[in-house]
This record gives sequence, structure tokens and C-alpha cells, in this order.
Amino acid sequence: MDRQICFIGGGLKGGGQERSLTSLAEYFAGQGYKISIINLFRTEQFFEVSDSINIIWPEHDRNKHNRFIYALLTIPYLRKHLKRIRPDVILSYGEWFNPFVILATRFLHMPLYVLDRMGPQMPMGPLVSNARKALYKLADGIIVQTSIAASIVKKNTKAKNIAVIPNPVNVINVRISNNRKRIVTLGRLSQEKGHKVLLQAFAKLKSQNWTLHIIGDGPERKQLEEESMFLGVAERVKFYGHVRDFASILGESDIFVLPSYLEGYPNALLEAMSVPLPCISSDCIAGPSDIIKNGKNGLLVKPGDNDDLARALNLLINNEDLRSKLAAEAYHVRETHSFDRITKQYLQFIFPS
Repeated sequence: MDRQICFIGGGLKGGGQERSLTSLAEYFAGQGYKISIINLFRTEQFFEVSDSINIIWPEHDRNKHNRFIYALLTIPYLRKHLKRIRPDVILSYGEWFNPFVILATRFLHMPLYVLDRMGPQMPMGPLVSNARKALYKLADGIIVQTSIAASIVKKNTKAKNIAVIPNPVNVINVRISNNRKRIVTLGRLSQEKGHKVLLQAFAKLKSQNWTLHIIGDGPERKQLEEESMFLGVAERVKFYGHVRDFASILGESDIFVLPSYLEGYPNALLEAMSVPLPCISSDCIAGPSDIIKNGKNGLLVKPGDNDDLARALNLLINNEDLRSKLAAEAYHVRETHSFDRITKQYLQFIFPS
């Protein structure tokens, strides 16, 4: 396989977007494609990748320059490495800098596809929003994860070549035991992820025998720990922080909750369903309703409504048969979101001939 794919991303620190990028890069590398990852920022490398993948880091330090000077320095950095690599296709991974990558790679005559990964209603400020509106139509194609996202991007940018391709699932092959009475959630501890709502719902549970396990880190961690103390549930809540391998934690759990106010296409939900776990998700824009059929392979609740979430949790806690039924149906994400199936959609879009 002689074809080369170059990913452009913000860095390789721990996060859903970075995990998605490295997982896709690893899969393509395993299929014989030559893979490079050009990072726009020097970060810690939380996710390991195989030696066959060429990882490129900037020499300039973001902390020593304001963002405009840093952007000017990044343009020759990007162009130099792209001219050296000569990839058959470029995949730019991130709404915040996709417009910049489009601008920086103009006239290189290399096919460029940009990927929108966050919730399509995430506020991005006038600078980025206007840049997207002006530049997205110049990309060879846009890849989004839901039909809602596609309609919003099309309306806001007038881009025409848009493909809806969901995330593949990183299958979790660990199921240690049932009935440990554990509720688990996974995600960045930031306001839009809704962990405060989950804590409030957890405090309303009728059963006091269950524990809540929160995997992830972020700016809201201290406030969430204080909230758990205020609600009187701190002794039954465990904060793990960043965890590289969280499979065993999911495998030891009984219910998964995604309480977000907005999502792009939640990897954490897919992975929990692959265990399989019975899952509850907020019906936010966008992603969860594309994955969960309410009452069949999971439960959907109103975003930000701790009473609705508490009702759903009490329902599953008191009905082991329903938990088993939802988990059995959730298991099918292994087929519907397999890497083989999803990457075929990528290849058909980025290599149309």
C-alpha cells in the first residue's frame, strides 16, 4: 500500500478527539497505509502509537508567543513538512484550527478533508465562526458525525461536499462481574459534560448502596468534588482523574451514564455499550440519539434534568432484567460501529477514485 495519509491535530494529550485521531491512524497503519501525524502544539503524548507512524512536533513554543505570532510561525512549519511528506490526502482534526489549516495549505495541491468532532452548537466565538464560514467551502470535503451536524455546517459555511461518518468503536473486551452496584461515567470534567447534574441525580437515588465512579479530569474537578461533599455523597463517589486504560473500571460497573449538555459523537458511550453495559445518556445535540434507541438499547433523558436522570437510574437499579435487556442490545454497536465498516466509509470519501 503506497498511499499516504497525513493527520493534522492539536496534540496527543488525553482527550476524546486525540483518542479518536490516534485510533484511526493506528487502524489505517495496520492496513498498510503510510501514516504521519503533524501536531500544531507540543503537548504531552498521552496516547501511544506504533513506531510505523511518523509523529511530527513543532519546534516553536506556544508559551513564548501570542497566538497570532504562533500562527504565523506554524504556517511555514506545516508547509515544510507537507511538502516533504507529499501525502495523498490530509485529514485535519479539529474545529478550532481547521480554518487555519485550510488557509495554511492553500495551493499545495494536496487533497484536504476537515473533520468536525465537537457538538455542532458549541460556541466558537466570532473569529473562528467567521473563518469557518469563509474557508470551509475551500476544503475538498467536510466529515461530520451526525446528520444534524451536517445540516448545521452546510447552513453556516455553504460547503457542499459533506459526509456523515460516525465514530468507530474501540471495543472494550472486559466484563469482570455484575452486581457490584457501580455507576460509571467517562469524560472531560468540564461544564458542558454535565457531571454536576449526574452528582445531583445520584444524591436523589433511593438506594444508598450504589457508588459513582467518575473517570476523567478537567477544570471542573475541584468544583465537582466540593459538590459531592455538599450533597453528602462524597464517600460514595470516586474520582479517578485521567486513566490511560479504563477498561477494567467499565468492566466492573453495572450502569454507564453520559450526562452531557452537548456532544459531537460520544466515544465513551460507544465503548460502554460494547462492554456491554446498560447505558443512560442525555438526549443532547448531537450523537446520543443516533446511537441509542430509547428503551431498546439504552435510555435517553432530558439534558440538564437531574430529576429525569434520577428516575432513569432508579428504574435500572430496581430492574435487573431491564439492565440485562438493554446491555444485550447495546452489544450490537460492535457490529454497527466496527472499524472495518466505518473506515470503508472514510476511504470511499477521501479516495473517491
